[in-house]
Amino acid sequence: MCDIYGGYAGIREKLMEKLRHPYFINYIEEPFIDEEKIALLYGALKSANLHIEQIEHYVVTIMLVQIALDTHERVSNKAGEEANESHKRRQLTVLAGDYYSGLYYYLLSMNRDIVLIRALAEGIKEINEHKIMLYQKAHETMDDIMESVVTIESALLQKTCDHFHLSHWKPFITYVLGKNRLQKECELHAEKQHSPVFQAVQGIMKDQAEIETVINGWMMELRKKENQFLEKHTDISEINSVLRDKSKT
Repeated sequence: MCDIYGGYAGIREKLMEKLRHPYFINYIEEPFIDEEKIALLYGALKSANLHIEQIEHYVVTIMLVQIALDTHERVSNKAGEEANESHKRRQLTVLAGDYYSGLYYYLLSMNRDIVLIRALAEGIKEINEHKIMLYQKAHETMDDIMESVVTIESALLQKTCDHFHLSHWKPFITYVLGKNRLQKECELHAEKQHSPVFQAVQGIMKDQAEIETVINGWMMELRKKENQFLEKHTDISEINSVLRDKSKT
């Protein structure tokens, strides 16, 4: 267990080192780091019997892609809400996202990981397509919305699992990250902040109580599937302990 926590902590620190650009930290918010995605990547790649240096390399580079996507989305979300936010700060946030993305390409190209770059590029494409559908409320059914939520949250990790032949991790990643995103959307909605998922559902259903019931039902179903998966796959129980700790912070 100490090995799991120690390995996770070491990777997180290496990621933070890459993110600490001396100029950006003075002008923009610290980038959001999805702790549970780090833990999932670490656990999956560790099960592939990679050397710790390889695991660190891949987790850091893949998380840089995720952070770049999250940073660009933060600009899109805030552009309409914060009319008084300085144009310079928004520009710098966009540049920060580009910087993180550039770091990812640089690190993978150094190792000549061309096949993985292509796989992640496909994941990025899928994420952006589903983000557009979500924000434009282009879904026709509730299942379509849920598919977009899962794709947006898990596509990079799913492509990573495909690349390293870790298909047994894919359902668990879907359940954990889908559930986490819905929890965050419920928190945003409760605080009367912009919630893309709730707004997308409102394009199909009008009754507020019914919308909340549906989304809570999705969360319960994902949590149930997550628990059932863990009962059958005790080999990932250690990383699940890390996930539970991260969800409390």
